[in-house]
Amino acid sequence: MQTPVNSIDTELPADTELPAEQLLDMIQTGLLLCHDNGRLFFANQWAREMLDRAGVELAEKVCQSLFAKDDVTCATCPAAGAAAGARQGRQALTINGKNGGMHLKIYCRSWQGYQLLTIHDVTEEISLLRRSELHKKELLAKNVLLERSRRRNAAEQDFLAQLMNNLPDALVAVDEAFRVERKNSEAEKMLAVDNSQCFALLGRAAPCPDCPARHGFAWAAGQKKSHEIDGRIVTEIFSAGPNGRGGLLLFRDNTRQVKLISQIREHREEIANKNQLLSLLVDFGTYLQQENDGLEVAVYFLHSILPVLHRGAAAVLVHSTRPGVLWLSQQRGIEAADFERIRKACLTREFSQDLSAGLVPSPVLPWSAGTQLPLVGSTGRRIGLVIMEGVLAEEQKDKLKLVLEPLGAYFQNQILLRQLEDEANTDGLTGLFNRSYLNKALVEEQDKFNEYGTPYSLVLADVNKLKKLNDEYGHEAGDRLIVTVAQELKKSLRPTDIVARTGGDEFVLLMSNCPEVDAGHFVQRLKNQVFRHQQLDLDNGEKFPITLSLGWAGIDADVGEANSATLLKEADKRMYADKQQFYREQSRYR
Repeated sequence: MQTPVNSIDTELPADTELPAEQLLDMIQTGLLLCHDNGRLFFANQWAREMLDRAGVELAEKVCQSLFAKDDVTCATCPAAGAAAGARQGRQALTINGKNGGMHLKIYCRSWQGYQLLTIHDVTEEISLLRRSELHKKELLAKNVLLERSRRRNAAEQDFLAQLMNNLPDALVAVDEAFRVERKNSEAEKMLAVDNSQCFALLGRAAPCPDCPARHGFAWAAGQKKSHEIDGRIVTEIFSAGPNGRGGLLLFRDNTRQVKLISQIREHREEIANKNQLLSLLVDFGTYLQQENDGLEVAVYFLHSILPVLHRGAAAVLVHSTRPGVLWLSQQRGIEAADFERIRKACLTREFSQDLSAGLVPSPVLPWSAGTQLPLVGSTGRRIGLVIMEGVLAEEQKDKLKLVLEPLGAYFQNQILLRQLEDEANTDGLTGLFNRSYLNKALVEEQDKFNEYGTPYSLVLADVNKLKKLNDEYGHEAGDRLIVTVAQELKKSLRPTDIVARTGGDEFVLLMSNCPEVDAGHFVQRLKNQVFRHQQLDLDNGEKFPITLSLGWAGIDADVGEANSATLLKEADKRMYADKQQFYREQSRYR
């Protein structure tokens, strides 16, 4: 019969006060005592409790079946290695106990024919060690993750910095107090060097009074504001910062876009203006083709066409077929007295004689500054004048000239028609005007005198000895005499004067803007210079002297009622007296 595993019959030293079994139970280490064949002999209290927690039954078991669950002797067993001189072995086991896994460390030692197994429960130490290792691994993993995160953040920051610096726009990060925290390279180039606050980047000493971010960047998000910086147009776009802190300001240089938009707008306006001008020209051209009254055309031009291109006061003046006379004159927005001064200036000798480039003197105009554009026909000769208030730009003048060109052509055609009518009032032999045209011209000159006090004079000329020439040399010679006299008289006059043949050998010269004293001087020049040595070559080689009897009268002289009829009578008296004097000196031949 085997001895119970909880009793020991081995003799202990005699002086031992406590039984050996109690003494071994007091040791706070599990002790197992086995025979050399491994069969369990004794287990102290700590070992029994430990093995009980491990779920191991102690009754009649060998040591290897207790722990290894096997009948094979452990390789490290001292009994197995006795032949080799092994005296001690160590084994670490993990056993699934009642409350989970248990970690045991077993030391085996040969002692007096027994195997002494010392069992240590290192479950807590292993758990602590594992927890420590796990904690170390967690710390290591966290450090690795933190390092990776740091590197990733650094890479992201580097990438973000590169991304910001490669943006074509200036980007500035600011805090709630508008202090600059960061800006990209484009902002360094575009904005001011001062990095203190965002408004300082714009060259300001204080925040913009209408800054969208004055109530916070969350309120300003998505809003825009324009600035002018060194001649550039910059658009500022507001965005809220992360976590509601500060904001991002993106500055975009829109100078090119603004200029382009302005150019497009100007181009569109230019196209619209050109279309309007083209429509105006088409309508005006159609109107000119349908209207035959020059006065109506002038009124239509002043009140319907010109206001589209010029809003100030203006006037249109058109010359007649005879220099020194206005065919028509119309105005818009000019006082009557001022307009009369302009009309009078257009009747002066200097203005009337030079129709190539003459303009009304500036002091005559009722404005401090005015613009005068000539009305020109297809020949390039001035046929009239358009006078406007203010100084016009060259572009505005160019547009006006597009309208004045068809207007000038219209008036030239009207003048040509009037000239054709005048040619019907000419003498067939000499080409001079006849009495009908003279009467019309006398009315015009009388009106000028009545309105402006512009004097005019009449000179009557009668060819001497025409009948003698006709009788002795034939009417062909007489006709040549009349033509010669007509040509010399016409050459002696100014462009503003006319000469008319009123009878067989009678001529009347109408001298515009000429007082009586100047007419007298003109008569003396005819006598002493033009006809003093004039002769007509006859077919037989003889020469016939050309002489005239002349008389004159001026509207400014005191001859009673001042009109053309009284002037003709007075000039005729003087001409008759001159003829009587001629025949007193030469034989009369009628």
